[in-house]
Amino acid sequence: MDNAIGIDIGYGSTKTYNGSGGRIFPTAITSMVPEETFGEVRPIEVNGEKFLVGEDVLSKWVIDTRRIGFLGSNAWLASLAQAIVTNGLDPEDMDGKKIVLGVPPGHYSKNTARKLTNVINSSIFNYNGKHYELAGAEVLVIPQGTGIYFAYQLGGPGGSIAEKNIAVVDIGHYTIDMVFFAKGRYIEGTASSQPLGVSLLLDDIRSAFYRQYGWAINHQTAQKLLHAREIVMFQDVYRLEQITNILQAYSSKIAETIDGYYESLPSETDIGIAGGGGVLALKGCIKLQHKMFIVADPVTANAKGYYHYGAGR
Repeated sequence: MDNAIGIDIGYGSTKTYNGSGGRIFPTAITSMVPEETFGEVRPIEVNGEKFLVGEDVLSKWVIDTRRIGFLGSNAWLASLAQAIVTNGLDPEDMDGKKIVLGVPPGHYSKNTARKLTNVINSSIFNYNGKHYELAGAEVLVIPQGTGIYFAYQLGGPGGSIAEKNIAVVDIGHYTIDMVFFAKGRYIEGTASSQPLGVSLLLDDIRSAFYRQYGWAINHQTAQKLLHAREIVMFQDVYRLEQITNILQAYSSKIAETIDGYYESLPSETDIGIAGGGGVLALKGCIKLQHKMFIVADPVTANAKGYYHYGAGR
């Protein structure tokens, strides 16, 4: 088993990478765990508190991942635990295991990293009869977006990027995170997190669908409508008349934000790179003043970069 795992706990989904591939599950968490159900339910118990995480969560009582205090909470740790069990890590293999994860750059500080490390190392969880203790794991906490930079190092255009100034844009579910590397060095004061993730686009699609049809749809259905341009419900096909205009309006807002970030940087940018799940929704729609490369596998790029950062240390 590999000695490192990269975990990107996003507001919308959690992405992991362990050297043999990536895995994704919804960051859907509830503490409303039924005692007895017709189907099989396997809760994760974190520090004595039970949660359901990911695909099993259909309850409306889903914990708001945007709320203050979520980062480092038992609910947040439940997503971390789900990432560990999803990758098939054995409790006996946790000592010395490198767990690399990121936090939004707007929230990152070395003090925050130390606190999260202590929280993780002092946590225990149980799943499906197995008992996990993380005291012996080596936890590395770095800013979100830096994983995209490290992933780009692996699959970039060739040649060294250590002497380049690189701006990174991470388009996520609730935020757009932007960071800057000057000749291989992370520049702390240039990091930015803006609440302009693709959830805003999905909200606009949901509202327009309701106006057109009088039906409420959720984010997952809105996402299907965005990608396929139509959805099938009750054997009928539904299309949204305004979807092109909605997408163009959102793309313009994102382009303005990214161009503004480029202009605010202290040094000229040699390369702009982008990753995150929102990139796929906006590919070909964003018209920037400057060229921007999209990393390979943009959805899992952060997790993959975290893994390689840890494996190389």
